[in-house]
Amino acid sequence: MFAKNITKNLLCSAAVLALLTGCNATARMGENGNTPTIWQFNDQAAEDANLATVAYSQGNFEEAQRLVDRALQSNPKLPQALMVSAMTAEQLGHYNRARQNYEDIILLNSNDTTILGSPSGKPEKMSDIAQKRLRMITLQQSKMVIEDDSGAKVFNIDDSKALRQSKSAIAKAIFMAQKKKPVIEEPTTEEQIEAAEVLFDDGEQNAIARFLTLKELAEKDLVTQEEFLTARSANIGALLPMTNSAPAFGIDRAVPSPDLIIERINVLKEATEAKAITPREFSAERDLIIETLLPPHPRQRAKKKLPSKDIMTAAKNLRKLEVLYDLNLITTNEKEKEKAAIENYLGINRAPTQTAEKTTKTQTQVAKQEDDRAKAEPLVPMVSNPF
Repeated sequence: MFAKNITKNLLCSAAVLALLTGCNATARMGENGNTPTIWQFNDQAAEDANLATVAYSQGNFEEAQRLVDRALQSNPKLPQALMVSAMTAEQLGHYNRARQNYEDIILLNSNDTTILGSPSGKPEKMSDIAQKRLRMITLQQSKMVIEDDSGAKVFNIDDSKALRQSKSAIAKAIFMAQKKKPVIEEPTTEEQIEAAEVLFDDGEQNAIARFLTLKELAEKDLVTQEEFLTARSANIGALLPMTNSAPAFGIDRAVPSPDLIIERINVLKEATEAKAITPREFSAERDLIIETLLPPHPRQRAKKKLPSKDIMTAAKNLRKLEVLYDLNLITTNEKEKEKAAIENYLGINRAPTQTAEKTTKTQTQVAKQEDDRAKAEPLVPMVSNPF
């Protein structure tokens, strides 16, 4: 029984070694063809790398680190040793070392394969795995959402850089909206994009970028329809201030581009699939991104925007509505309702109504006077015009 257990353990170690590595190790079998008796290696570095791989697979990270350090001393460019060293460093929390190892593997770009660190559990090129793991380290070492001095959750991005990204997001949205229109229409020009940027101030552009990002997240199924509608409804006052409550406080702050946020969530998904983070950690950070982007349940709201007090400002606000409508950020009913509210506040659409009422009243009076005259005068037969 004891001998059988030893044999079983040896076979398991051999299987692990063969699966995890694309190595140069070979085994010479015993007479019965089943029991491995002697391992042969091309060199000492490869032997240490294989032993480190087995130690890593057994969860013995300290031993794996010791063995792989010895392997790298003999051969600093051995792909398998670099891979085991990087993943062991990750487990021990030494992210800078792991990053350096992965970068070395990417530079080597060898054809060596392994299942170590492969999300699919199938052999992949070490350089491909290194690129994916490097992204995950970047994820762990950076925070997209931080707290400002007041304790509010904000995006960790420079204001000036974020504003450039917001402008870029709006320009891209205008271009994409134009592409969906009939071919007979004139293409989008730089002047049109610049006109839209001038139309909205910096804070408004940041708010628009947030809605564009949430819309794109919904289109890519990175947020649910319910999440999209809830967050949109709670903050639509940023786009339609006359007919809706004020949005969440801080919605006019800087925001990363849609591409960056989508990339972040995709990396989170990959990290979850690779078991680098738990599903709960993925959900927590994704929800935090949405909360920071467009809070579905604002704890504090911004001051309500005052209505336009002059015709020129009202005309500008009406033009804004057209741009928002072209970007598919507001519906036809929402646009018409907001337009009516802007016009009603300034009395723009009251004058025609009053004129019409006055005209109707005058016509009624004239008709009554003519009717009275007809009753007083004798009937005169109509004579047709001979000409």
